[in-house]
Amino acid sequence: MNRHRPRTTTPAVTLAVTLAGSLALPYIALKSYWAAGGRAGLGAGFDMGDEFRRNGAPAALVWLERHGVDFTAVLALTGLALAVVLARRPPRRRPLRLLLLTAARAGTLLVPYGLLTALLGALGHGDGPGHDPLTGWVVPAGAAAFTGIGTALAVASWPYRSSGDCPVRPTRPASPTRPSEPEPKPAPAPAAQQSTTPN
Repeated sequence: MNRHRPRTTTPAVTLAVTLAGSLALPYIALKSYWAAGGRAGLGAGFDMGDEFRRNGAPAALVWLERHGVDFTAVLALTGLALAVVLARRPPRRRPLRLLLLTAARAGTLLVPYGLLTALLGALGHGDGPGHDPLTGWVVPAGAAAFTGIGTALAVASWPYRSSGDCPVRPTRPASPTRPSEPEPKPAPAPAAQQSTTPN
């Protein structure tokens, strides 16, 4: 029986995922450095955990931030891992593939979010020079991370666009095969007439 299988990803897809995902590495490194207690790029007295709390983050995320784990860096790493799995080692179980593809296609929304972040950063924010508690290059790093992760997820899920895992259009069911009809038997040849000989 012929089963639907996802299209095999090409080296070009793997390379594109790698290049797009690498855009997120500076952001992941920066946020992990701050969560570990680094102060470079932060204003005097600024605390990232307090910033999360003021923005309404759950207490668990604030606790993680103050104990060296930044949840935004974890989410970025999760997105990169998802893109790499889909591009290099797609799961064979169909339910798991469907779950990963749904998450990947939802992650492509990071592309417009990253572009919007870059636009807002270009237009300027804060109360003026010297009043921003964060370093100036955290905005381009974040914009590159969102755009890169979203692009990597989009490219990684592209080979599945018309596979049996997530069909784009309904497929027509195969028509049932008709039983083979018996071949008609040839008509019997007419019997040869016996010739009568006169006596």
